Amino acid sequence: MVHLDVPGPDNGLFSTEEVRPRNKPALTTSRIIAFPKNHYQKPPNLAAGFSALDLSCEKPIRANLVADSIKPSSFKITIETWADSVLHAASATWIEHKANARDCPFGQFDTRDVDAAPKGAAGTPSSITTPRKETSKEIAFHTPFREAPQLVCWLNRIDMGSGEDANYRINAYATNVTARSFVAHIDTWGDSVLNGAAMCWIAFPRNKACVASGSFSTSDVRSWSNPRPKNSARVAFPKGAFTKPPTVLVALNSLDMAGNSDLRIKASVDEVTSEGFRWHLDTWDDSTLYAAEASWIALGFA
Repeated sequence: MVHLDVPGPDNGLFSTEEVRPRNKPALTTSRIIAFPKNHYQKPPNLAAGFSALDLSCEKPIRANLVADSIKPSSFKITIETWADSVLHAASATWIEHKANARDCPFGQFDTRDVDAAPKGAAGTPSSITTPRKETSKEIAFHTPFREAPQLVCWLNRIDMGSGEDANYRINAYATNVTARSFVAHIDTWGDSVLNGAAMCWIAFPRNKACVASGSFSTSDVRSWSNPRPKNSARVAFPKGAFTKPPTVLVALNSLDMAGNSDLRIKASVDEVTSEGFRWHLDTWDDSTLYAAEASWIALGFA
């Protein structure tokens, strides 16, 4: 375990490389994040997802993102792996709001919510032994919206096989979004082995001022059959949404990469103006990126 208790800034971004170098992997890497002084009277709600991953292909691909020890003044963000997996580096994005904010609910969907088998005679659930290709669950909003909200999904736990016969493929998304509920999905396909995964979800009204969201994908600029390490394009905000450059938070929701090398992927944005931004979905060294997608939220009041 490597931990840094010197508080980092509340800017929605954390990298393990703030705490340790990439060439010194650890099972657990964490840091304290300080909220602005006197900004919260109660611990806020948080949702977080991976914006970058760098994991060894020599062992199963495992990474988990945790935000806990949440207080009005700070929280701890942790990126971890387990068993014999090797996590060289990773980055996370988070979003927060006051605990009593009812119009922007956050939530979590985990394949374990569905994969738990019926309880046996002793009352203990047994696990599913065969990994699923598709896992879904209907989730009801605690308070219904007036109309179907905007909804963003970010991956924050992955556990999958690696190797030439098991490419890295995962997709987290939502369907059937209504004012009252939606269906959360985490899928894989082909020869990939998905032992488990989780995502956070973030919902907010479509007419909410100074907020916009969406997604971008390598398919916006090229085909799956034409992999390349660097992929980029511009996104335009809805007309009139912002009068100055907003804060843009981005995290991964889908990837499709060759399993014969390390999983290396990074989603990022730059060149942010009041009219839009430039996105990047990149890999490096000998990794092959067939496709990837990330979801973004722009906040004009930050």
